[in-house]
Amino acid sequence: MFYKWALILASLLVPATISAMSLTRALEVAGQEAVTLRALAAETRQAEAVRQQSRQAWLPSVSADASWLRADSSLITGVPVPALGIPPTLQRTDFGPVEGTVTGVQVVQPLFNADAIRLRHAASLKVEARRHAEQWGQQAIRLEVARLYFSFHRARKQVGATRTALDAATKATELAHSSYQQGLASRLDTEQADAELAAIDARLEQTQANRQQAGLELKSLLGMAPEQALELSTSLPRPSPPVGLETVLPRKDLRARQTAVEAAHADTRASEAEWFPKVNLLARHQWVEGNEPLAGDTDGWLVAINLQWTIFDGFGRQGRIAESRAKEHKAQTELEGVRRRIQQEQAIAMSRWQASWAGWHAALRATEAAGRAERLALRRYEEGVGSMTDLLAAQARLDRQRMTLIDARYQAVLTSMNYYLQNGYDPILAIQAQLP
Repeated sequence: MFYKWALILASLLVPATISAMSLTRALEVAGQEAVTLRALAAETRQAEAVRQQSRQAWLPSVSADASWLRADSSLITGVPVPALGIPPTLQRTDFGPVEGTVTGVQVVQPLFNADAIRLRHAASLKVEARRHAEQWGQQAIRLEVARLYFSFHRARKQVGATRTALDAATKATELAHSSYQQGLASRLDTEQADAELAAIDARLEQTQANRQQAGLELKSLLGMAPEQALELSTSLPRPSPPVGLETVLPRKDLRARQTAVEAAHADTRASEAEWFPKVNLLARHQWVEGNEPLAGDTDGWLVAINLQWTIFDGFGRQGRIAESRAKEHKAQTELEGVRRRIQQEQAIAMSRWQASWAGWHAALRATEAAGRAERLALRRYEEGVGSMTDLLAAQARLDRQRMTLIDARYQAVLTSMNYYLQNGYDPILAIQAQLP
């Protein structure tokens, strides 16, 4: 019975198996947790709120007011009032103080407000621009998630490659000490082997720290706590050969800039429309209750058409027009800068993809050659015809080539994804066929 309860308690204390996170799941989590996307969504909601405010260009405003008043003045004190009699006379009467309440409901319906109408158009364009910017942010964050996801894979492979190099250095050190004890090697061989082993051991610590850093960066993007365990199930894809896309889609960041220029132009037109008069329809109904001269309960209503035209406002209107024109010119300049940057990025993306693809193939061949050289140097040293210097140099070369191969594969995958992004496509399409 004791062992039974011990087994039950042990099963409860063992942590649950950590489910590995795929790249698809990481993309979904980042779409909800990424701070950048949440900020872009908030900016879109802010633009939508401004557009909602601009509805006042067409919709009426309804207000209600109530006032309690008490007043006394010479106009209602000692007022001459005719008195009946023979002959008729004038008597002075006080009507004050006056006390009562005045309540009313007022409706103002805009009939023509040119600047408000154009401001509403500008607000709609700004919402469209923010939506394009948010869509571009969603595409860019997918590339960032993939970069950090595969960067964690790269760091893990680098740790594994460094451990392999450490095993080889350990074997070389043991072989050097054994040969030295047998009188087949000099003290210099053992010292060189010990130094190389210590250097690789220190490099292993660095690669482990890099792996931890890569994991923390990915967790931060996914909204995970640093102490949470993280396992990845999607391996680093095999790089695909560079193939140009037949059609280049309009990039969302360019669309956002173009719409922002249109919105700036609409703002300028709205500022210029302040020269036009404003026409409103006014309707009011009010109720009055009080003593003399507000005796009794009375009510009344009025309907009016209000025409407002500001002829001169101290150059405030001219200043607003000049400011809006300057902002429009700035938006046009920024758009031209974005166009030039996009053309440069699209031209560079393909060349980088081709270079990284060629670099990966070159790293494959170099790693294979370094492996053969390392095996040959080890066999020569074991046979007593080679030197420890040659063996350590061959092992170091193989270690470097393994690291270069890991990084070249990572860079080739990223450049292919970046090529898709720069041409307006979802970057995941570059590796979609290799995802589980």
